[in-house]
Amino acid sequence: MLETHTLPLDQTYVKDYLPHRDPMLFIDRVTALGEDTITIESDVDPKAAYFKGHFPGMPIMPGVLIVETVAQAGALLVSLTRGLSDDKFIAFSNVDAVKFRRPVEPGEMLTIDVEIEKIRLPFYKFTGTAKVDGKVAASLKFAAAEMSYKK
Repeated sequence: MLETHTLPLDQTYVKDYLPHRDPMLFIDRVTALGEDTITIESDVDPKAAYFKGHFPGMPIMPGVLIVETVAQAGALLVSLTRGLSDDKFIAFSNVDAVKFRRPVEPGEMLTIDVEIEKIRLPFYKFTGTAKVDGKVAASLKFAAAEMSYKK
């Protein structure tokens, strides 16, 4: 059910497919999209509040936020390619095999590639990689599940 989307997709477009909003929406652009793959870009805001306290004097993006950005890319991939009803969203259910290879600094751009490895509804298994300037910053395997909004 791969819809046709004209790339790149900007953050305004992304907001139609993800429930995340500022300051927790980390996807700035979608640059590539396939049936089971997505590539997104995330501009790491040098003014983000977390840089004030995460290693002052040598600020780096918290690893948990890199993982969150990769997970958002996975959720967006499902939403863009499989569609979700208005009462559903994709939520993390597992993260595994996370490896951090290099720090992500203020002002850098993360390029994130995510691939769906397996689907067994309502669960999805993914692999993801976050890179800066072509160098791996983090890699992980993760799972997410379709969830219903509480009424």
